[in-house]
Amino acid sequence: METPEKIWLYRITHIDNLDYILKNGIYTSESPNFDHNFKSIGDSSLINYRKNIAACDPPGGSLSEYIPFYFGPRSPMLFQIAKGYEDIPKHPQENIVYLITSFNQVKLHQLEYFFTDGNARSETANKFNSEHNFKNLDWTTIYGTYWKSDETDLLRKQKKQSEFLVKNYMPITCIEYIGVYNEVAKQNVLPLLTNSKLHIPVKVSPAKLYYDNV
Repeated sequence: METPEKIWLYRITHIDNLDYILKNGIYTSESPNFDHNFKSIGDSSLINYRKNIAACDPPGGSLSEYIPFYFGPRSPMLFQIAKGYEDIPKHPQENIVYLITSFNQVKLHQLEYFFTDGNARSETANKFNSEHNFKNLDWTTIYGTYWKSDETDLLRKQKKQSEFLVKNYMPITCIEYIGVYNEVAKQNVLPLLTNSKLHIPVKVSPAKLYYDNV
């Protein structure tokens, strides 16, 4: 698969975090403006672990100074969250929302970034800071529904987790739409948008964004 014409970027978070994000934008945990009531999902130990991993330079710094996005939906991490695998707290997918933006918005807002061709914490992942290197990503795996590593591709899971990382902060004006699991989740999100006086589209997309039978 060739590099898509539009590079979409996907970030998942618990719906309880959405009100703060809609009113303030997205901050890293290093920021003094980070939501002190933030509800963590996934592997909480990664936050401290990432403090010791260098980012691409430029922009420089450590991974903990960046907001991570995936290039594709239905990440292995979401599967672990939905199943409660490997000591990760289980959450119903109805409570997990997607904040979806694009590389176009990152450029428009002149945000600092870099990206990787695998999980950013992996020593084998390559780091890039130029859009010319999007061609180095495995887009077939990134958009694929099957991501288990096997003898045909020992790095398939790693490549599925390719990341796009934005330094320090992303304003809410970057978000192009919010993805949710079902109509119940949508009805929980809409009042938050109204209260924040925002008009971000909310799309119910269980097949594209979420896992079945978990």
